[in-house]
Amino acid sequence: MTRKKNNYISISKRTKIAKKNNVNALISIHTNSSKNSKMSGSSIWLLSKQRINSEIVHWSKKNINDIIKFKKNRQYFFKKNIDPYLKLALLDFKFNYVQKLGYMLAKNVIRELKNVNSLYQSHPKHANFGILKSPNFPSILIEIGFISNKLEEKKLNNKSYQKIIVNSIYCGIKKHFFNNSVDKRSKNNLEIYY
Repeated sequence: MTRKKNNYISISKRTKIAKKNNVNALISIHTNSSKNSKMSGSSIWLLSKQRINSEIVHWSKKNINDIIKFKKNRQYFFKKNIDPYLKLALLDFKFNYVQKLGYMLAKNVIRELKNVNSLYQSHPKHANFGILKSPNFPSILIEIGFISNKLEEKKLNNKSYQKIIVNSIYCGIKKHFFNNSVDKRSKNNLEIYY
C-alpha cells in the first residue's frame, strides 16, 4: 500500500515505493467518471506500446548505463561496457514481458469482477497512464465503477459492496499468481505477493 491516510502521492513516487518494496505487481484502484451519467461498469487498463516506446526513450536519455545490471534483489542490471543498442533492445524486451504479465493479471481480475459488477470494457485496454510505466513489474489500473452514475455511486459508497469488489480483485490476483507460479511451493507463501 502506498499510503496510510487520504493524502496525495505523486505517480512517480508510487512506482518508486513499489520498486523499493520489490513488489510482484502494482495494482492501482480508481473510480471512473463521465459526462454521460448512464455509463457504468468496471474496466482495466494496462501499459500501452506507445508508453513503452516513450519510456525507453526517456530511460535511455536519463542514464542508459543504469537500466540493466546483474541480478540483485530481483532487479536486472548490466555492466557499463555492454553495447547501448543491446541495452535498449533488452529494455524493450523487459517492458514487453511485463506488459504481457499485466495482460494476464488483468484477464484474471476481469473474470472475477464480472461476477459482481457489470463491465464497461470486457477486455483489458492499453493506456499511457504514468502509473503503468515501470519495466520492473506488471502494472494494472482498475476502474471499479462510475461515480457519475447515481446507482453505481450509491453501491460504491456501501461498505459491504466495497468488500465484495475488493474480494473479487483479490481473487483475480490470487488466481493469477496460483495459475502462473513457476515454483508451486510459493503457493504456501501467498502473502509475499501482496
